[in-house]
Amino acid sequence: MPRPDLNFHISTPRLVISHLDSESDSHCDFLVSLYDTEEQRARNKVAHPMHDREAARKTILSNDHIWTDGYGRYLVSLKPPTSSTATEADAETVPFAERAKNYEKIGVVSLKFRRFENAPLAPDVGYGLFPAFQGKGYATEAAAAMVKYFEEEKGQREFFGFCDPDNEGSKGVLRRMGFEERGVKDIKGLYSDDHVITGMVFSKGLTRDLEAYGLS
Repeated sequence: MPRPDLNFHISTPRLVISHLDSESDSHCDFLVSLYDTEEQRARNKVAHPMHDREAARKTILSNDHIWTDGYGRYLVSLKPPTSSTATEADAETVPFAERAKNYEKIGVVSLKFRRFENAPLAPDVGYGLFPAFQGKGYATEAAAAMVKYFEEEKGQREFFGFCDPDNEGSKGVLRRMGFEERGVKDIKGLYSDDHVITGMVFSKGLTRDLEAYGLS
């Protein structure tokens, strides 16, 4: 199975967005730490469990669209301090994939075209950070950079964002990104063909009514 380009990255003022590597135990362990928590399990009851390293590895490998069209889940890391001479020299001589091994991993950001039957007909942006890094604007910074990349590099113009109607933090992220609030809807096809999620819908760049994208 092909691997993504581990030197690929998107840079923002404070963050670096890059590929997850299924062959990296540290990446797999990071996903377990991020997702296998009581808070995450309560928030997302229908996603596949990620109890150990091998489950995380399978999750990364299932992200196969990322190798062909870029849609999928990405790693979010903090940029290291740039004041030291060594850091500046490394940026010029050391490949990103090597430098990134020492970056602090704080969460994930995604843009996904759902493949299940009746799924919405535009990709949706998602994000998740460790609690210690929430409330600092990192989610907005990462998600906005992801959307901008797909607009500029892939020509994608239409986007969704879905969240729990009671999740004020996620709603705030989408509003700050300029997404339009479209109300609470029943959303099909996010995790399986027949499962329906009731969520708050946000959108950006839609040119037709919601019904044309599979939402009513």
